[in-house]
Amino acid sequence: MAGDASASGSAERASEQLPKVLGLFDAVMIVVGSIIGSGIFLKVSAVASELAPYGTGIILGTWLFVGLVTLCGSLALAELAAMFPHAGGPYLYIREAFGLLPAFLWGWTEFWVVRTGSVGALACATVIYFNELMPLSDVSQIVMAVAIVVGLSAANYRSTRAGAAIQSTATVSKVIFILGLIVLPILYRATNTENLQPLLLLPDSAAGWATFAKALGVAMVAVLWPYDGWINLGPVAEDLRDPQKNVPRGMMLGLGIVILVYLGANLSYHLVLPMNQLASSGTVAADVFRVMFGPAGGMIAAIGVMISTFGATNSNMITGPRIYLAIARDGLVPDWLQRLHPRYRTPGNTIVLQAVWTVFLVILFSVWTPGAGGEETSSPQPGQIADAPSQSEQIQDAFWVLTDSVICAGLIFYSLAVAAVYVLRRKRPDLERPYRTWGYPVTPALLLAAYGAAFLSLLLEQPAQTLMVLGLIGAGIAYFTVARRSAARQQ
Repeated sequence: MAGDASASGSAERASEQLPKVLGLFDAVMIVVGSIIGSGIFLKVSAVASELAPYGTGIILGTWLFVGLVTLCGSLALAELAAMFPHAGGPYLYIREAFGLLPAFLWGWTEFWVVRTGSVGALACATVIYFNELMPLSDVSQIVMAVAIVVGLSAANYRSTRAGAAIQSTATVSKVIFILGLIVLPILYRATNTENLQPLLLLPDSAAGWATFAKALGVAMVAVLWPYDGWINLGPVAEDLRDPQKNVPRGMMLGLGIVILVYLGANLSYHLVLPMNQLASSGTVAADVFRVMFGPAGGMIAAIGVMISTFGATNSNMITGPRIYLAIARDGLVPDWLQRLHPRYRTPGNTIVLQAVWTVFLVILFSVWTPGAGGEETSSPQPGQIADAPSQSEQIQDAFWVLTDSVICAGLIFYSLAVAAVYVLRRKRPDLERPYRTWGYPVTPALLLAAYGAAFLSLLLEQPAQTLMVLGLIGAGIAYFTVARRSAARQQ
């Protein structure tokens, strides 16, 4: 049966293999491009507003801590990806460690929430900053977000190489923009070290520590979105040349770049803007550039952020279809989903399916947003992004609800994927491991502990939305049961 096959067996019996057209540079660009998107621009104020009473050092430390935790998780995934260099990534790791049902639930949640939600949220973020250049009506903004999804889907449908070229161009451009965000304030003498004060203010009572712990949990959840995407390289391993080497290298190099860029950008924000402005602004990059260049600075920043979010939209567009392809190879969804396009050699059917559902999510959450932003505690509420009066409340609502849903589901299955390294060390010690997790068994445990704490915080702060995601997972169990019975009857 499909559930009894190994990852390598799945690849061997697949009717068609994806062509190996990507190299190490592409791998690094996918990692960096997947992670750096909207979060470093649109989630900064949420973190600052929560942790402002405790000093700049705590804020910067939170960004560094989540980055290091993410790096610990990627070390485990690098081992797994080198062992199973096939389309599907975490789907394969979870299947080999825990069985077919948990793996299917990962793919199920990826399609309904995580991957399509990420694509939709990033498309919405692109539109949010486009309004800095050219204000649009509510309907026009929704149409533009849909057009971004459809356009990038078409490009990846035609050519994996073209999708990678878009990714590389956007990623290099966004890194240059953020480097400018870091360096230019120094060159233009727009920084003020007094903005960093106080560096550290810790509570002096038990009640104070309880409040601090709650604020830190909310801030960590907010920072998880800027780091989301670190898991995206594994699913495209089948497209990579020499994946046993290029996947681990791509993950390490990519995350190293991201952590340095994020710390530099946050330090720049705090040097240029006073804490109260930073905590209340949803367009921090534009605010920094306005300090240096006046009104024109907002337009410069808008272009840079648009490139960043556009590139991140594309990287998620590349990753998702490979996950659905792996599920189709296991016979859990219609067989036509595993077929490659006869001419373009891309997973065209899964690309189209992903685009259709993403468009539906964008439209749905643009017109109906249950509790959007309202459960985000003291983070900026949708429709209240500073200095952007033309921005649509609908498109911002969609962004906040989609990102929160993605993180909630991701905490569960990213943890399962990382935990697979422990299970497979014991269950399959015979498997060749071209790369072994550095710091094992400590480093994977750090991510699992941090993600467990973040999930608890999310459950306490946003119970309705968390339970909705858990309900979706429950629906996946029902579908899986029906699909397996149907497959058994056909044998």
